[in-house]
Amino acid sequence: MDNREVCDKLNKLIKLDVDAVNAYKQAIDACTMEEIRSTLVQFQDDHQRHIRDLSQQVRLFGGEPEVETSWAGFLIEGFTAITSQGDHSALVAMRGNEELTNRTYEAALNTQELPVDVRSLLERNFSDEQRHLSWIKDQLDARVWERKAA
Repeated sequence: MDNREVCDKLNKLIKLDVDAVNAYKQAIDACTMEEIRSTLVQFQDDHQRHIRDLSQQVRLFGGEPEVETSWAGFLIEGFTAITSQGDHSALVAMRGNEELTNRTYEAALNTQELPVDVRSLLERNFSDEQRHLSWIKDQLDARVWERKAA
């Protein structure tokens, strides 16, 4: 895998994380339960860290980080804004977004010729994504928004 291919793969992930940061903003704004809001803020911070770390790797491989929102990102952000009308719907929207990030990171890790340091970074980021999705699913299974209504 040459440097250009590495940069292309990393830039695809950067755009995905930029899209996630924007979607999290919409979901955070829709939430009323502080426990959910604060955890989603932490997850948004993880995505911002991913952007910084991935951007650093792109520069090390001679590329320029692509940190703008993609067209898909505008759609994801819009969908999240439309569907995030409270804690439950925000969690449902973010479950879909995190399923996408999990699939995309997993696909990137299935690339055979990744440099060792890049693979290590992607594994750390993927671990964050798995943790995000697991927490969101747990909250949905526990129906935490009903505690507030009770």
